[in-house]
Amino acid sequence: MAASSRYLYGRQTTEVQSAAGVRGVLIRTFDGATMFRVYHDREHFTDYEIRHDDLSVTIAADELAAFYKLNGRDVLDHSPEVLGLEVIRNSSA
Repeated sequence: MAASSRYLYGRQTTEVQSAAGVRGVLIRTFDGATMFRVYHDREHFTDYEIRHDDLSVTIAADELAAFYKLNGRDVLDHSPEVLGLEVIRNSSA
């Protein structure tokens, strides 16, 4: 990451680093909060609380993710291959 600068965030002093170009993973914590996890190596990571309200996200081609239409809901989940979903063959019914 780039060098940090110090700013006043609310009423607290904070160190700030640009997040531009940083690759991470959206995770859900045990209490249901969504966090942005950045891995520093295989064993170390930082989980960031998400406060940004309209952050652009691009899903990488290798993420094995898919969109589903499910009972009127739009869902983003793992790909059918990851979930082991059964393909429904077209029938004349």
